[in-house]
Amino acid sequence: MAKGLFTQGMCILLRNPIAIASLEERLKDFQLVGRHDSIEDDHAPRTLVYDYRADVGGHLLVTPSDTVWPDDMGDPDESPERFVAWSLGQFGPLAFPGCLRRSTEQSWQWEDGESIVKEHTAHIRLLISYVLGAEDPVDDDDDMPLIPDDYDPLDELSFITRAVTTLLEDEDAICYFNPGGEVLLDENGLRRGLNHAWNQEVPPLEMWTNVRLFHATEQWSLMDTVGNAQFDLPDLEAVYDAEKFEAGDVETFLRSASLYMMRADDGVEDGDTADGPGEISWKAMECFDALSDPPRETIRWLPQDGSTPPDELLERGEEPDYDYDDDVDEDLYLDDDGDDDGLDTNIEF
Repeated sequence: MAKGLFTQGMCILLRNPIAIASLEERLKDFQLVGRHDSIEDDHAPRTLVYDYRADVGGHLLVTPSDTVWPDDMGDPDESPERFVAWSLGQFGPLAFPGCLRRSTEQSWQWEDGESIVKEHTAHIRLLISYVLGAEDPVDDDDDMPLIPDDYDPLDELSFITRAVTTLLEDEDAICYFNPGGEVLLDENGLRRGLNHAWNQEVPPLEMWTNVRLFHATEQWSLMDTVGNAQFDLPDLEAVYDAEKFEAGDVETFLRSASLYMMRADDGVEDGDTADGPGEISWKAMECFDALSDPPRETIRWLPQDGSTPPDELLERGEEPDYDYDDDVDEDLYLDDDGDDDGLDTNIEF
């Protein structure tokens, strides 16, 4: 799901449910401004509301649930309440069915994660919102923006991560789970990663996003990032011959490209090139849908080494039906045959 009512979301998986009073005590350094009761979810009956950027109506919502994480996100026929909650972003604005399962299958930073996560019986959801959570009702204004003009996703993520690290100190806390970034980490792993990023003076990308590896064919591999949408950026994919390139080098390339996009005033476009693994040029390909779940737009990188990936790894997905304004130059977009318009800007990460 896209950002809307909620702009960020994280989760704590628990061995046992935590009493609401214990949560309040854990989060005593945050400013509690309200408590909301749910009339629909008996398993998550109360939400704690904390101040975050009161000048624009920002709040951190903390909701404990006494059930396991709903990885299927509900069904419109069999579990409509859960399905509606997911569609509204209540499990995280970027959560997609199967996110916990995929996180355990690709838990490279925490090898024991796949087995230990099975111990969880409850969870805590943390969300950032600018339209929900206030004690006073919001004015009925159809033009009210869901997200303020000056919102800062990195500041949001830093704030919500601080709350996560505090809650991980509870004895019943198993691990941190980021549904949108499909990241799974225990307390020690998260703190080490945050400290490393702080020492390097870079955003803790590895704590917020995952890099995954798939064997697409016997010869070709697919590596991708998941979670860049938390920064309002596309995820990245790399399609490469596994016999020619080391997976570690490709991962470094994707991480460097993500940092570049966070810092650059302009993004990566179709046809751009960059120096990558193998000391050769890699070419960017804008795609409307990823080769793996969750569905999302991506930038797919292809090594310019003379090799040709299988056709199924070159599929861009279906182009959305955009309503172009009259002043938009459609020549800037892809031609009908899928070729780019000759852009070949070499990017240095």
